Amino acid sequence: MQFSLLNDHVIGLTKRSATSVMLLMCMWASHAAATVSYDLKTTGLAATIDDKPISQRLLNRFTMIAKRGDKDVTPNKVLQRIIDDDLLAIYARSRFTSDDLIKDSKVAFSPEVQIQQALSADIVAAFGPEMVVEAKKRTGSDKPNYGQTASHTMTDEDWKKLLSDQPELKLDYHLMPAGRKFAEQLVLRQYRFDANTQGTITLADVYDSQHMQGKFQIHQKDKDYTDQQAQVLMERRYAIHWLEHRSGLTPIEVNAFKQIVVDRMEIQGYLAHIGVAADVHDDMSYMKKIANQVTPEEIQDFYQNHKEMFIRVDRVKARHIRTKDEATANEAFAALKKGKLFADVAKQYSVADDRQNGGDLGWVVHPETGSNWLQSLLFFQPVDKVSNPFRMPGKPTDAVDWEIVLVEQKDTSYQPVTSESVHYVASLAIAKQKVMQEYLDARVQVWKQAKIHIRPDLVLSMNFPQEGMQQ
Repeated sequence: MQFSLLNDHVIGLTKRSATSVMLLMCMWASHAAATVSYDLKTTGLAATIDDKPISQRLLNRFTMIAKRGDKDVTPNKVLQRIIDDDLLAIYARSRFTSDDLIKDSKVAFSPEVQIQQALSADIVAAFGPEMVVEAKKRTGSDKPNYGQTASHTMTDEDWKKLLSDQPELKLDYHLMPAGRKFAEQLVLRQYRFDANTQGTITLADVYDSQHMQGKFQIHQKDKDYTDQQAQVLMERRYAIHWLEHRSGLTPIEVNAFKQIVVDRMEIQGYLAHIGVAADVHDDMSYMKKIANQVTPEEIQDFYQNHKEMFIRVDRVKARHIRTKDEATANEAFAALKKGKLFADVAKQYSVADDRQNGGDLGWVVHPETGSNWLQSLLFFQPVDKVSNPFRMPGKPTDAVDWEIVLVEQKDTSYQPVTSESVHYVASLAIAKQKVMQEYLDARVQVWKQAKIHIRPDLVLSMNFPQEGMQQ
């Protein structure tokens, strides 16, 4: 594979896709309810979904893509994912906006760029070796240029024209009118993919294909980065042209290939939007909306069934060792690891006033509001386990103390059901359960309503009850 600038993205994308496959299948397997007919005998077809064909050639290519992330994946599982995404994406589009499903923001790639990235990456994963061989043959070179006919690298004069009217203070990154006009006129790449297809990559094209960090690199006059991104953009266009004109797929198959990619992206966005597969950085406004509708009765019921989630530490009986530097703290810690009593080590190494009492802090009560650094450390430390040495807060250049702590006893109770923390945690947990059930119910419904015909040798990995039978 010599699509060097796209290849890293391909690997990352296919690994994430494989992970998504496992997530979806595990969540769905026990909730399947559909009638699937294994009666398809049309030559060249693997399945039809509500009369939409999925050809065997398409299935073969998407299996190749999936194997980049999971070498053990089977065509059956890939087909199952394609059908699943197709059905649920239609449902998701009926309920949410396109921006909900493929996010657009100032700091991220635009939805159009996200789709182009994913599509070109899948094309390279599916057709890459053939594309390289064909490109070498056309150019007669071991370094295929994928149709490039000319290139331009940014000069000092170019940077001056691009950024001359930029303000000194940048709250975000965008080009001013004069710079924008120049960027639209400056051609960084020219290409000819075939006799009927030629075009250019302008600096504006490159700029618009970036997220915030990429735009920052351009504003920093990063010549190499800008040139690299022009090459990436040209390779993406070449890959999409290859799919449409040289892949051997029919126009119907090409459109299906593109839709499968978009469906997958929208399902990932749908799961993140409703909170089923959100990470810590995602905006979970939908789930928070559901959480705001949770009733006090639901919170009370959840609290009674999950009281272990609401245990709080009221007070701890603890000892500590305070040293002036890391080296001494490490010496004390090594002595403790050898089995010396904590109190004896405290007397030997600690500089705190309580060292003669073996570092005894007595009972430390959880304050009503807030807690200092040492208290926070004590409340989270397991009983009878010596902590690692911890550097107390301060700037890297500050001379600050180090602490080792030992919690000997903890007194705990339950947070009151009326507390804000219980309300917050319980309402979000209940909302998570609700959106999960909503998601599973939607999946059951779309499969149930679909007309799915599959070739007999491609039996899916789920059990589907016959129509009219209870699961």
